[in-house]
Amino acid sequence: MVPTVLGAAGAVLLTGGAWAVVLRPGSALALGAAVAGTGLVVVAWLLLVRAPVTPAHAVRALLAWAAPLLVAPPLFSRDVYSYLAQGMVALGGADPHRTGPAAGLPAGSPVLARVDGYWWETPSPYGPVTDLWQKAVAAVAGDGVVVGVAAYRMLAVVAVAGIAWAVVYLAREHGVPPGTALAWGVANPLVLWHVVGGMHNDGPMLALLLLGLAVGLRGPRTSLVAGTALVALGALVKVPAAAGLVVLAVAATRSASGRAHRWAAVALVAGVSVAVALVVSSVEVGAGSWLAAVSAPGQLFSWMAPTNWAAALAGVLGADPAAALTVARTVGTVLAAVLAAGVLVAQARGRTTATTALGLVLGAVVVLGPVLHPWYLLWALTPLACVPHRPRPWAVLTGVVAVSAVLVPPLAGDFSGRPGQLAAADAGGLLVVGVVVAVLVRTRARARAATGSC
Repeated sequence: MVPTVLGAAGAVLLTGGAWAVVLRPGSALALGAAVAGTGLVVVAWLLLVRAPVTPAHAVRALLAWAAPLLVAPPLFSRDVYSYLAQGMVALGGADPHRTGPAAGLPAGSPVLARVDGYWWETPSPYGPVTDLWQKAVAAVAGDGVVVGVAAYRMLAVVAVAGIAWAVVYLAREHGVPPGTALAWGVANPLVLWHVVGGMHNDGPMLALLLLGLAVGLRGPRTSLVAGTALVALGALVKVPAAAGLVVLAVAATRSASGRAHRWAAVALVAGVSVAVALVVSSVEVGAGSWLAAVSAPGQLFSWMAPTNWAAALAGVLGADPAAALTVARTVGTVLAAVLAAGVLVAQARGRTTATTALGLVLGAVVVLGPVLHPWYLLWALTPLACVPHRPRPWAVLTGVVAVSAVLVPPLAGDFSGRPGQLAAADAGGLLVVGVVVAVLVRTRARARAATGSC
């Protein structure tokens, strides 16, 4: 009960603070309130996952924490405005994978005005499935930013529901209490911040990926076909979901008897994937050029990505940062490929499950890739929520979620060039969270003392 109420209060404070920042740009007090709300939800989540919870309790917490965010402005990033702009570019007949928002929209467009300056000239790196719903939203919303954001938030809600169903199913298959998996993998702050609050395309991608894995592992050939189709659709949202196709193919070979049947299973997964891609690409203009734009996010220096730290260090030491960045990213890509191959071999030999393999492969891609945002961690963390863990790895993963959830301020407005206000807002918000935590600790200590004296 306490985590649910505390988290709901934090979500309300976050939403209110975010709107106050929008209405009063640059308000450190409003941002401080939003930061405090962020911290309270994280504390509530840590309290929730300390012990096993029932599915009903996990769902109540998720609904209570997510409901206020449904009416919040876009949180933690402005990527949703890029989605709106890309949809309008495509609706106008241009290829969003070749034409950036600035070139494809009129200068006075209210959507373009909200797109982050980093992405004004950047083509869309997303797949043809994303193109389809972006065009659909643009057709309905036009220049109406509020309607467009509402449409993407509805899509985010559907994505969370799909992720939740898949997590429950996979958790039961692996002997993990579904309530624990729901609380840890779906009600966690990263899902709340970046799927519900930020409306990132990673939400629909994850939903299709996990639903496809759950369906594809059921056993019958028809299930494998349906599951492969869902995962392929996820890969046509964002490329990383293609890892699920390899994992499904390996799982299918393990359940097949004889070499011929194993090759037939691989051919089935490959054939269904190609068929889905061809069908989707045939109805979407510019779909053939999207793979050329996949690397577009790498144009922005990602400070969270370990492969980029070498460039920063080289700059400090007086070396060539560009050369160091190229070398580090190349090494990271090779190492990720080696680790992924090792995981798939372990899966093929039965030493790890398909769900674990998916989480580990995507984990290697995320940590060693050229770009790392907090929501990218969900690619690995959500599958791993469905499998058993020893206490220490579980504690480490929980810490990763908690820390990642507070690394980025919940900016709903522009604080660029105001580091002092940002620091003051963060300090004030964290002070509020610290006071609440101290009160909770003191209250629990008193309750235990009273219980012990009876």
